[in-house]
Amino acid sequence: MGTAGKPPAQPESASVAAARKLHHLLRSRDLRPALEYLSSLPSPLTLLPNHAINALLRALAAAGRVRAATDLFRRIPAPTAHSFNSLLSALLRRGRTRTANAVLAAFLRSPRATPDAATLNTLLHGLSTASPRASPPALVRLFRFLPETYAFAPDAISYNSLLVALCRAGDLHAARKLFDKMRVAEKDCKASVSPNVITYTTMIKAYCVRGLADEALEVFNMMAADGVAPNRITYNTMIQGFCEAGRMELVKGLLETDSFKPDTCTFNTLMAAHCGEGRIKEAMEVFGQMAELRVSRDSASYSMVIRALCENREFVKAEELVDELLEKEVLKKRGGCVPLIAAYNPVFVYLCENGKAKKARILFGQLLDRRSKVDFAAFKTLILGHCKEGDFEEGYQLVLSMLKRDLVPDDECYIAIVEGFSQKGRMKIAWEVLHRMLNSGLRPSTSTFHSVLLGLLKKEGCAKEAADLIEIMLERKIRQNLDLSTNTIDALFKSSLNDRAYKVITSLYDQGYYIKMEKLIGDLCEEKKFIEAAELTLFSLQKHHDLGVSVSSTVLDGLCTTGRASDAFRLFYELIESGSSSAAVEPRSLVALHHALDEDGKTKEADFVAKQMRRAAAKIRETV
Repeated sequence: MGTAGKPPAQPESASVAAARKLHHLLRSRDLRPALEYLSSLPSPLTLLPNHAINALLRALAAAGRVRAATDLFRRIPAPTAHSFNSLLSALLRRGRTRTANAVLAAFLRSPRATPDAATLNTLLHGLSTASPRASPPALVRLFRFLPETYAFAPDAISYNSLLVALCRAGDLHAARKLFDKMRVAEKDCKASVSPNVITYTTMIKAYCVRGLADEALEVFNMMAADGVAPNRITYNTMIQGFCEAGRMELVKGLLETDSFKPDTCTFNTLMAAHCGEGRIKEAMEVFGQMAELRVSRDSASYSMVIRALCENREFVKAEELVDELLEKEVLKKRGGCVPLIAAYNPVFVYLCENGKAKKARILFGQLLDRRSKVDFAAFKTLILGHCKEGDFEEGYQLVLSMLKRDLVPDDECYIAIVEGFSQKGRMKIAWEVLHRMLNSGLRPSTSTFHSVLLGLLKKEGCAKEAADLIEIMLERKIRQNLDLSTNTIDALFKSSLNDRAYKVITSLYDQGYYIKMEKLIGDLCEEKKFIEAAELTLFSLQKHHDLGVSVSSTVLDGLCTTGRASDAFRLFYELIESGSSSAAVEPRSLVALHHALDEDGKTKEADFVAKQMRRAAAKIRETV
């Protein structure tokens, strides 16, 4: 009943609905749905309101699709200054100065072009930060040309943008001239814009950067005389400049100013100045004052004094601060500057050298969580520290973390982990680490290869990995070890990986290496693997490797006793055809072969063997 008199909701217009949906689609990083929706609309550039088109322009340019953004802008029937400013800002942010200049020229040629103060501000900021930067005279001409030509008044941001651009370009003379002009115009009541705290702070910073402390102080005094109140940025800019200029007496004067309440940035600046001059005691006093005055300490506060204490060999005090840093979770607090991992390297070294790698890892992890710039030296220190304490798993996790960040661990890191896992008998992981090392383009020593191969052979179930390693060694021209190569083939046969065994043997012999074939064939015969033994005997014949009478006889005997008379005959025939000394088979073996063939009904083959037996007997009689 209470809603009976309420008018019905008006339907949303097509323009508003289309804009709403486009804004929703632009929330995704993938712009394809937004562009597909745009192409599905009838006359989208006249249907959509400016704010929706501007949002699409910014999204395209931010995604690096500069050509698409520019084409879209050129298709807008009546581009507004806001549309143009959106595109211009995005182009300049991405360093596309040439494209920005071309778009600007095209826009200004349009009879309906209406650049405004925002256009001027965007250009001043973008061109002064581009590479190469626009020259100061060009910026001044631009500052005069646009307002005069298009009849708009520069605002406070315009003046400050030009002042910042001139200071950034190093033209202090032109910057001071503009600054003085603004002050004089204000006093004569001719200025549309008055200098504000940003104006004065910009000028002060320009002098401080060049070490001109007295000139910076002069501008600060002008600021007070003109009734403009300095802010924290003003004070901290001066304190940093005075510290860098070594004018600590001026710093003291600022700190005694009633209107200034030092903050974290102030104290960090003071500590940095003391640490830079080796005044550790004074830096620690400032650090203590922060607690007394209840000024919060950030990661930079701790990192400076921790590093300074380490460099001064005061490691116990440094570790106490690390404990406090971790306990208070300072690094987990957002805001402020991102800490540098490299600043903590001295304390990482100390902790890892004193059996406290775990504590170092916690500190390191919190730094990584803050997206600190990764540091190779820190990673290496922690990897070797964990390996020293026997925690090879954590050392390996750090290696993987390095690789994810496109850092390549060096030989020392990899070898420490490979050797550690090998000593613990965890050979599959040791092999995995070695494989990653090879993929990183590093070359371990021959002894490292042999050590890992030996460990794999001692570990049951690692025959495949051992074979993989031998093949990699062959590819990389790493010297083979006769015993290890032989044992690898033996392990493959014991694991029923016969094809792989034959492949590795062939690769070894093709590259001029050998294995202890007599031992290997003997082991196979002991394991009743006479077919495999026969294949290796035939392989040896092909490679002109003389095995001797006893080896050939043992294989023949084994084949005969296991019902493989045909295979035994094939081997015997090849031995005869080869003409090698291995063809001389023991008489008892010939008798056994003849008997086996005769029993199998292979009369022709039995007769051939009998004939060879008679020839052998005749030769014996001749020698007698």
